[in-house]
Amino acid sequence: MIKFQPYREMFLQIKRMTFEFMPHPLFPDDPQAIFVLEGGTAFIYQLRDLETQRLYALKVFKPAYRDEHSMRVTEFLVLHPELHVFQIEGRVCLTRYSAPDLVQTFPELEYAILMPWNASLSWAGMMLNPQASACYSREQALMLARATANALWNLEALGVAHADLAGSNLVPSQDGQQLQLLDPEGMFLPGKPLPKKLSQGSPGYQHRHLGPQGQCCREGDRFAGAILLTELLTWWNPRVRARVEEHAETLFRQEELQTRDAPCWPVVRDTLYTLSPKLLALFDQVWFSQTLADCPPFSAWSLILLSDFTG
Repeated sequence: MIKFQPYREMFLQIKRMTFEFMPHPLFPDDPQAIFVLEGGTAFIYQLRDLETQRLYALKVFKPAYRDEHSMRVTEFLVLHPELHVFQIEGRVCLTRYSAPDLVQTFPELEYAILMPWNASLSWAGMMLNPQASACYSREQALMLARATANALWNLEALGVAHADLAGSNLVPSQDGQQLQLLDPEGMFLPGKPLPKKLSQGSPGYQHRHLGPQGQCCREGDRFAGAILLTELLTWWNPRVRARVEEHAETLFRQEELQTRDAPCWPVVRDTLYTLSPKLLALFDQVWFSQTLADCPPFSAWSLILLSDFTG
């Protein structure tokens, strides 16, 4: 067995395509330094298709997160093209069947994901960007929240949960009318085995009373999704941004969730009320919920955003 330790002049053959590893932007002349990002569950390498010059990401899971569930998710998404928030085109799960030679050579690449590189700014990235935040308007907030609520409603209608909704996994389009959800590999799929590692969610989006399956259940997105929608709906207000600590990429710190201690909690509630008292009622239901199932479904958010702000 050869350990997977990629370098600049190493090439990968995947689906009749040849990829090279991209140099680290800070060390472009170092032949050993490649562009790799380490996340909680995986290493993400930047590759380039030698023929098209198109950039790709290779997501290689850490051992605790490496299992066939990522293959099941890829198969599920292919069967449900209506879930257009997930980028299906160009997405490949490396298995003993889809890439036998590569997986035999590098067993660490089994169940890795090859996908087009996404260079767009995530919602968390926008919160961290003072200029982008200052340009974020009430109208953009409503459009983006409406698109997000509708996408999450579509997921919930299928009995599916992303299981790790967070600002870093939401990538809005520039006009705010479309979005993309990243990192679906730990999704809850009805009727399918659970992933080896059950998602507990991301800090700033975790319910205080998760069940034994964490967020990997039918209602797994309801709390995190509601907090994310609240961020989208209120970040346009300078009074909200002024109450959030500098360099924060979430509206609430984890320890502030479901308490009255968050500095921005009163002004967040006021902002929601000015948009619609119905939105504030949903937020309060989420904030004081005892379980994920106590949180309102995404249909409730979507219908209010459709009926109260369009027509």
